[in-house]
Amino acid sequence: MEPIPSLKILKYIFYDQFNLKIKQKKCTNPEIQVKLTEHLSNYQVTLKPNQSLLETTYTVFDLETTGFFPRIGDEIVSIGAIKMNGNEIINQFYKVINPINEVPEYIYSLTGLTKEQINKGITFQEAFFKLLKFSENTVLVAHPASFDVHFLQEMAKRWGILNYTPTFIDSYFIANYLQPKSNNKLDNLVSQFQIEQKRRHHALNDAKMTSEVFAELLFLLSKEGVHSIRDYSQIKSKKKGRLFISS
Repeated sequence: MEPIPSLKILKYIFYDQFNLKIKQKKCTNPEIQVKLTEHLSNYQVTLKPNQSLLETTYTVFDLETTGFFPRIGDEIVSIGAIKMNGNEIINQFYKVINPINEVPEYIYSLTGLTKEQINKGITFQEAFFKLLKFSENTVLVAHPASFDVHFLQEMAKRWGILNYTPTFIDSYFIANYLQPKSNNKLDNLVSQFQIEQKRRHHALNDAKMTSEVFAELLFLLSKEGVHSIRDYSQIKSKKKGRLFISS
């Protein structure tokens, strides 16, 4: 993770955070907020120790954001997700979000999103509620989860959505466990597994490629004798980092 720029911190503390709260309050839908609270009270996936990794349902997701630091004002502009069981794709999810703050110009060229698409986007609150319903009773997967899951949690807190502690797997750490000497960034794994390269930094494209990478990683885990949730829990201590978290 990049260090947080000092000027950005000061600007956020003395100016941006106050404007952000005022604008966000105007965008908050009380009805959706109540539904979110109710939904989160039952948002939990139950995993059995002998449950097969290949028979577990996952939501592989990716975020596109305006920066790396949600605690000082960076926001999400799109969410893409693939629901899968083993290597079978069940459904897909894609939402463009209109953030509170103005989107930096370079984000448009990076993501391929247009100003018109952003302006027609929904609020984070609404997108998050839709993602919760889509990912219900599944394990989240991201590459790396240390960024995407953390960013999602911080955004939820900012919108007054507390106690969001999803069960997730970090496919980046799985790759590092299996291939400790390799550069296991998404682009390299896509090339290694001969997966069709799609335009990067499009949330749904990245989620699709990550889901295909994850399916390959599950296959490699099975060749190592890692077949179940119990097996996976036993290997997680062999690699620093949170390979798997069950909340």
